[in-house]
Amino acid sequence: MHGIILKTLQAFVVDTYGEDAWLTIQREADIEEKVYVPVTVYPDGDVYEIVRTAGELTDQSPRTILSQYGKWVVPALLETYDLHIDDEWDGLELIANIQQFHTSLRTRDMTTLTTPRIRSERVSDHHVRITYDSDRKLCDVARGAIQGVAAQFDEELVAEEQTCMHEGDDACRFDIRRTDAAISTTGTEATFEFGESEPTTEAASGGPDV
Repeated sequence: MHGIILKTLQAFVVDTYGEDAWLTIQREADIEEKVYVPVTVYPDGDVYEIVRTAGELTDQSPRTILSQYGKWVVPALLETYDLHIDDEWDGLELIANIQQFHTSLRTRDMTTLTTPRIRSERVSDHHVRITYDSDRKLCDVARGAIQGVAAQFDEELVAEEQTCMHEGDDACRFDIRRTDAAISTTGTEATFEFGESEPTTEAASGGPDV
């Protein structure tokens, strides 16, 4: 797991739940000796242990914690990858170009890091489809990040998760639309919401390394 994920996950916990919560999570997850550095690669299990423990402390599921983190981390990631972002892009355009960020990261760190497989497809001016495929099954981060992008760009985006690996599908597929494009020809607004599925045992306990 890329160090920037662990570093920002720590910052998210401290910002959202406080320094004492992070110290407790470190102790309970047995990671007290670790200092996360963005340029270093860490075991995937650290992420799973952190979110599992955070969930237990806050009486939430690990998948809820991951979604909260995904929304929270967007501003930091936009700052980190600022050089890859066109100033004229809106939120949906950023999502449509997410694949190039992961391609760049995969190429740069190919010998030490396995990045998720993300494909972005521009269906129309107001509709983008994202396909996420990774043995880590961290689609909840993507779910939260879509909300974070909408908030960061002050843009109304609605999304529907068509398939999910936690439900046995081969990949997670998200359809993201602007709300002004989600109006049917009859004049009623279509609904695009994420399902509230429970975390699987694999996701909560660590899952396979990639």
